[in-house]
Amino acid sequence: MWNGEELGYRDKTNVEWQSSQPDGFKHHNLVKLIIYGFQPDDNFVGYIRCMMEAAVNLVRISLYDRRFSDCCSDLDPKSKIKVALSRLPRTIKQQELVRRKITEGFGIASSDIIRFRS
Repeated sequence: MWNGEELGYRDKTNVEWQSSQPDGFKHHNLVKLIIYGFQPDDNFVGYIRCMMEAAVNLVRISLYDRRFSDCCSDLDPKSKIKVALSRLPRTIKQQELVRRKITEGFGIASSDIIRFRS
């Protein structure tokens, strides 16, 4: 059995991601952010907020449910391959709540920049 500690590896828990970019880093070329497989959880919301902070010329965020290839439409319903149910906000009220959560504190009109796509 492989023992990572013998080789100097340690288990890490509660690891927080930190950007390798210096504070105040601004990206001027990114104008459109597209995410496939969006889920309205803290990880996705936090990532989008970081991108909005760094990408000063961002004008559109398109959030898609998931991206399927042509072969996915032929899946056998009895197969063991399961496709996760959509978590993309469906109602206008749900979408607006997620928009507000993402854009809170940025002082922008969330409906102008964030689009939900299926």
